Amino acid sequence: MKQSILAAAAALSFGLASAPAFAQSLPIVGGVTSVSLVAAPTLTAAGLTVGGLGTAQISPGSAGIPLAFFPVTGGSLDTATFAGSIQHSGSGLFLSNSSATVNLRDFVIDTVGGTLTGQVSVGSTVLGAVPLFTLGSSGVATAPFSLSLTAAAAGALSQVFGIPNLTGAVIGNANTIPITSAVPEPATVLSLLVGLGLIGLSVTRRRAANEDRA
Repeated sequence: MKQSILAAAAALSFGLASAPAFAQSLPIVGGVTSVSLVAAPTLTAAGLTVGGLGTAQISPGSAGIPLAFFPVTGGSLDTATFAGSIQHSGSGLFLSNSSATVNLRDFVIDTVGGTLTGQVSVGSTVLGAVPLFTLGSSGVATAPFSLSLTAAAAGALSQVFGIPNLTGAVIGNANTIPITSAVPEPATVLSLLVGLGLIGLSVTRRRAANEDRA
């Protein structure tokens, strides 16, 4: 059933996005990205506290899985290819224990590379932009993207907090709903939403194909 739904959505997305009249690059002026922090119990068990920074909002959620909301502040997306970036300036997350605090903020989702980058600081030391997560398909309709720790991010957390290296661990499942400055045709809106929901699936397939060729 899930495969048939995805196939139908892919066909719908392709048919709509391939219409030349609707294809355009739209600046993003707002919206929200939500993340279900599925790794929160694991991080808590390791002695870490997770919280929001800036304009981020954290909800307790259920079953010990908090929900984090990050306002979308900019970027752009091509409605034909869904290529672009989704920016979240002024918000983020912190991880801390009794000896250190790591701040992750100003997230940028790259829909082409399938990565989420953020500005990272450890205490007063600024590390700059670091690729934090790779995007995959979560299989969850309401949060279609999985966020897996990159080797760079996992290695830094392991070094700072003394926890096991969590490279590849899924930290959260996400959904993003950007708002553009234009008001496109209804078919373009539907195409954009369907395409965003399939980005994680396409990234996973590209990554698997690259691994098969390696």
